[in-house]
Amino acid sequence: MLTNKYNFLEEEPKWEKFWQDNEIYKFDEKVNKPIFSIDTPPPTVSGAIHIGHVFSYSQAEFIARFKRMTGYNVYYPMGFDDNGLPTELLVEKKCGVKAYNMSREEFSKLCYDTAQKYEEDYKNLFTRLGFSTDWSLKYNTVSPKTQKLSQLSFLDLYEKNLVYYTNAPALWCPKCRTAIASSELETKEVETTFNFLKFYLKDSDEYLEIATTRPELLCACDCVFVNPKDENRKKYVGKQVRVPLYNFYVPVMTDDKVDLDKGTGVVMCCTFGDQTDTQWFKKYKLEYKQAIDEGGRMTELSGKFAGLKTKEARAQIVEELRNENLLIKQEPLTHQISVHERCSGEMEIILKNQWFIKLLDNKEEWIKRGNQVNWHPSFMKSRYMDWVENLMMDWCISRQKYFGVPFPVWYCKDCGKIILANKEDLPVNPLTQSPKHPCPKCGGTNFEPEKDILDTWATSSISPQLNTRWQEDEEFYKKMMPMSLRPNAHDIIRTWDFYTIVKSFYHSNVLPWENIMVSGYVLASKGEKISKSKNNSKDTPMDLINSFSSDVTRYWAANGSLGRDIIFSDEEFKKGTRLLNKLFNASKFVWLFIENYTPQKTELLSLDKWIISKFNTMQKRFTNYFEKYEVGLGMQELESFFWNFCDNYIEVVKNRLYKPEVYGESAKESGLYACYFVTLELLKMFAIFMPHIAEEIYQNTFKDKLNVLSVHQLTLNRIDDFEDATLENLGDEVMEIVSLIRQQKSENKVSLKTRIESLTIETPLSLSDDILTDIKAVGGIDKLTVVNSPELNLVFGNFVVEDKN
Repeated sequence: MLTNKYNFLEEEPKWEKFWQDNEIYKFDEKVNKPIFSIDTPPPTVSGAIHIGHVFSYSQAEFIARFKRMTGYNVYYPMGFDDNGLPTELLVEKKCGVKAYNMSREEFSKLCYDTAQKYEEDYKNLFTRLGFSTDWSLKYNTVSPKTQKLSQLSFLDLYEKNLVYYTNAPALWCPKCRTAIASSELETKEVETTFNFLKFYLKDSDEYLEIATTRPELLCACDCVFVNPKDENRKKYVGKQVRVPLYNFYVPVMTDDKVDLDKGTGVVMCCTFGDQTDTQWFKKYKLEYKQAIDEGGRMTELSGKFAGLKTKEARAQIVEELRNENLLIKQEPLTHQISVHERCSGEMEIILKNQWFIKLLDNKEEWIKRGNQVNWHPSFMKSRYMDWVENLMMDWCISRQKYFGVPFPVWYCKDCGKIILANKEDLPVNPLTQSPKHPCPKCGGTNFEPEKDILDTWATSSISPQLNTRWQEDEEFYKKMMPMSLRPNAHDIIRTWDFYTIVKSFYHSNVLPWENIMVSGYVLASKGEKISKSKNNSKDTPMDLINSFSSDVTRYWAANGSLGRDIIFSDEEFKKGTRLLNKLFNASKFVWLFIENYTPQKTELLSLDKWIISKFNTMQKRFTNYFEKYEVGLGMQELESFFWNFCDNYIEVVKNRLYKPEVYGESAKESGLYACYFVTLELLKMFAIFMPHIAEEIYQNTFKDKLNVLSVHQLTLNRIDDFEDATLENLGDEVMEIVSLIRQQKSENKVSLKTRIESLTIETPLSLSDDILTDIKAVGGIDKLTVVNSPELNLVFGNFVVEDKN
């Protein structure tokens, strides 16, 4: 029996425990059902989960529940990405330490302990949100199992000549003190100045005018370039110019990358100011001159500016250029620079030994694979394609950090040969373990361990392989790959999605998943993404759950459009609360009549057929939206029907349910049949979005009738497989008549229970006797007359004023 009032603070945790204790969501390998598998993004352990995560992760959760209720065996693991830079930054911030000031072992232990705490918080929150994850499949990215698979992945790529080690220009974050991949860059608009400088020709008073935003790189200048089509400067090619302040000479060369319309048309090439410099460095085999060190300070090459931070050096160098009459002018400039997405630190490029995975050799393959995946929404595919088409670098997977998955690599100190770990020995830590055999090249036994760790994406990108037991259970792997769905927000298309496609192709020549579902951001205000780093979320997810309930929070998450950003507003939480209360109260009201009812086929009256047909039509649209991963549009269909069911149909049918002595037992039976099945099927559909209250209602109503342990073990069904578009239109018109009757009473400020002496309905509709009986009952009409007319019009008689004495 349902209580008078639903207390979500008590009931929601109760049902969460019930689901866990009874393994309601456990994946069953033996059951004979089609499998739907979800490659859920392992949340990064970099701070507290905010409402943006709830929005994004809930999208896949709704799909998981829908697929279960449509007959699938759902494989829904959850992992935690706790290795690498994000966790290190979190630990440094929370614990007030710096990794480079501690021993590696001590810092790693701090990372493990911190990550474990956050992972427990994450799991508790997802559980509290009612996520139907199979927690027995949980993984994290620094576990021995995951480390083993990550190292196996590396060795597999090495054997296939798809990974290489070289001294090459690498993107470098001085703030985080590590190399990063180009996919981890963001652009930031800054105000700066174009500094127009004099580069004097050797043995001449003539100079070339060069504009630069980075005069601090003058000491690293290798040459200057002009465009080969520049007729005015052709005479300078092959000559030498003096670098301002530093007074060494560099050649004037030509390259068609020089933009004639930008700056002065003459460009200095330094190692390195941007990606173009790196291309010229390789193309022309230029000398590497390091002006900036790994901590973002000027090197000894800069002379008296050594030790200064780059911006400090820039200001002092500009002042000295001015004093030496080498600065022609300055112009303000707004331009975009590259920053590290993790810390917003400005990027540098330095030459360093790094491990890379080959990307550029297979750009056509990445485009082909991207086209083979089904993108939801389809326009998100263009972000992937744009990224692939504009790729300029292979994937740098070396990170100069402490906490993460180590490379299974040593270097022979005698001959420099790369020594790889044996697969059977994985996982290995080269810092504490040594190769088991001498160097195969020189026989040496002195080894240098690789100190870098793998990029966190190098591990995250094998989440499908991890989930499907690659290299562990090949039969299961072949059965499960490709997985059914990858859900994530649009910010990691170029990282997680792209790298996962790369790894799956390189390892097994398969797609990682058939579908990708891309959610938008939650914005704190117009244009401002809610994020951990900005700490700009008004309420924490747990605050919202405790204030409104988990189900209402989920309702809010269901009301966005796929792939679109939304601005956070608590108005949806208020709407969700009204819906939750209405679902509970409407179910309780209907149960008064159907508690002792045993469903049996009966002759249905017109409006009972109408509501069943309306339901089946709605469910078909709902299903179509979900098959396209448009959960928000599906929710709108369900909610719209539900309010129509409550406000219109129940109001009509309740007279027959209350008074069978007046309207007949057969009319009551017809209403009971429709109420029973529509309420049951609605409950199943709402269980996708509001699982807790759906379970509460089910356990206290239908469970004893159906003898199924949980509402979440039921499947969605059509009712009698019945649809009649003509009847639906007729019933809608009847509800319009009912609405006009209510409106008339409201405008005359009388109770809806007030009787009407007479009503004439002028209508083109053909209204059956059972429909007229329902209209009379719901409208409280003593005499009802129907007149054929081309337009609908109601002619009201007097209201019947009851004698209160």
